[in-house]
Amino acid sequence: MNPHPIRQPANELRSAHVEQDALVLVGRPLRPGAGVGPRFGDDIWDLCAAHHAPNTHLSGLRIRFDRIGDPFWRITAKEYAAARLTTPVDRGGQGLPSVATVAREIRILRALFTYLAEYHPGLCLADIDDDTVLDRFLIIATAGSSAKWQPHERARHAWLLTLLHRSGDQLTFDRLTHIPFQGRTARQISGRRNNRDNATPRIPPQVLAPYLRGALFYVQTASRDILAAVEERKRLDNSFIPSQRGEISQRLELFLRQRRNERRGLPAAPANVATRFGEQINLALIARMIGVRKEALKCSSHRCRILTAAAELGLEPGGMDSPISLNPDTAAPWRDRFDLPDLHIECRHLLAAAYVVTAYLSGMRDSEVQALRRGCHFTESSEDRILLRHKLRGTVYKGRNATGEAATWVVTEPVARAVAILEQLTDSEFLFTRFSHNRDQIDSLPAQEINVWLNAFRDRLAHVRPHDPIPEVNGRQWRFTTRQFRRTVAWHIARQPFGAVAGKIQYQHVRVAIFEGYAGTSASGFPSEIDAEREFARLDSILDQYEDYKAGVRTPARLIEQFDHIRAELGDFPGRIADTSRLRAMLANTARTYHPGVLNDCYFDPAAALCQRHHRADSPESAGPIINHCQPALCRNSCVTTRHEPAIRQVIADAEQLLAIQRLSPIQRAALHNQIASMAALLPVEGGRA
Repeated sequence: MNPHPIRQPANELRSAHVEQDALVLVGRPLRPGAGVGPRFGDDIWDLCAAHHAPNTHLSGLRIRFDRIGDPFWRITAKEYAAARLTTPVDRGGQGLPSVATVAREIRILRALFTYLAEYHPGLCLADIDDDTVLDRFLIIATAGSSAKWQPHERARHAWLLTLLHRSGDQLTFDRLTHIPFQGRTARQISGRRNNRDNATPRIPPQVLAPYLRGALFYVQTASRDILAAVEERKRLDNSFIPSQRGEISQRLELFLRQRRNERRGLPAAPANVATRFGEQINLALIARMIGVRKEALKCSSHRCRILTAAAELGLEPGGMDSPISLNPDTAAPWRDRFDLPDLHIECRHLLAAAYVVTAYLSGMRDSEVQALRRGCHFTESSEDRILLRHKLRGTVYKGRNATGEAATWVVTEPVARAVAILEQLTDSEFLFTRFSHNRDQIDSLPAQEINVWLNAFRDRLAHVRPHDPIPEVNGRQWRFTTRQFRRTVAWHIARQPFGAVAGKIQYQHVRVAIFEGYAGTSASGFPSEIDAEREFARLDSILDQYEDYKAGVRTPARLIEQFDHIRAELGDFPGRIADTSRLRAMLANTARTYHPGVLNDCYFDPAAALCQRHHRADSPESAGPIINHCQPALCRNSCVTTRHEPAIRQVIADAEQLLAIQRLSPIQRAALHNQIASMAALLPVEGGRA
């Protein structure tokens, strides 16, 4: 049974809305030299010409309409794609979707057609009159997704069905006339929670620390050896000189003599090659090092001399001449000498290390990191001419038009070092370039493949830096993704502003650089992500305080008032289960004015804030606490908990140590005694609740 009433031959089907030779990318900015893009009548649409962000697999931008067997549905899919590419059909006023989004939607639409043909043969879109068929499609199409991402995928599929209905007036042969799911939103249909928290996991500190130390080691130490080996490889590539048999013998003898003088063995074959072919000596590398072809060394006389020298001198792993630096942590070489195949792999690890340093210590998104080009780094003096700032020129894509928007980031010295290394590692325009084992670099970006590289680099660190292992999390190795770095540095800046990165780089320094880079235009939206993380931190702190309050732990009087009210309203008493979501909502209101601190927290009420006494009510400072004017022992807003006790006791100990100085004036001694008394008043009273 043909699901479509119109009986035209497939090659005569024509859309009533779009001409066969119409350009589907008309009106969109195209990459220079990429052509005008596909036409409506083509069965394969390559949308790469209209895609500008670098971190997307180009294969994902190729739409294969020829894989839709039914010619009517093939036209329907083309008309839907053309409508999405040229007309905002989602009624949200959000403009046109990206070509990557349209390509993904067509893959979902193709899955819908496959589902209908398999489970409901003969049924066309126009015949669907309730949600039964659509509900089953969502279940089957997303069954393979992980539990974590299944609601997300269901929402995507449900949104496609909604858009398909809204595009009905652009479709000629078949259309979805039924309103899917009674007009409910994709989030409601999928069951996705409206959670404002960032779903991207942050890297645990115990995992991040050795991983980042390893990346910094590659950038600051290993890079010198890798780049030197790259230069040696280039010299070997140009070393071949046509030679007579006698000249080959002379070159080989000179090479063997040099190895004897340096007390070095002959290059050993890579382990996989030696195992596969039974050859222990790397003849290919020896041939390149003396400027001849490998076949020239296979004659019996040359091979005999090489075998004799190997028996005398032994074999050296790697075999290239570039020396290997000592690891500062172990005072031993960080690896054996390079061979040519292994050098390609180390170049890839170096690129991954540079990515980690750049992404984490700048707060840039993956698309922004991969868009960095040669010459992007420059320096500028600060306004007072005291500091020299490292800066990167780049492009922001998120929330901008298809071509992106120019932006500048202030970065730290390790990031500048990483960029300088990449400029030596590659000759391409883009700094992050894919490398191949069998040939020189390919001028193409790693796109989403960078996630594979990040985890391969994790595995490499286990061999290079066994003294600084990356621990497992819940019995499994941590899987790194590009999105985690921006989320993690935002979390650390918001919650641990004085923590140290790898012993030498302080988050406070990174924070200053990042905020200077985003000041004014906030081009990449990073300050808002910091603010969101601070809000989550405040809520977490309040939740902990509330649980301590219920357990009878000493609680500041300022918080007891609020907690008593919340507990009474919720009925959160022993033997009863409180509404967790309602509790979080009520505590979220409290958290908005709660500011965690080192010596105390501030539950800010401007009317009671002593720090506000010298500021007008309409001044910018009145919007929150003024930390420099805080008086924790006197202000009613001050909240001191057991978490603050170590810092308070440290302040008292420092003041008592200063009192031991003999030459202090009476005024100085009085000030120190006052500080000790003020801090001591903050310490908890044994057995007291407040």
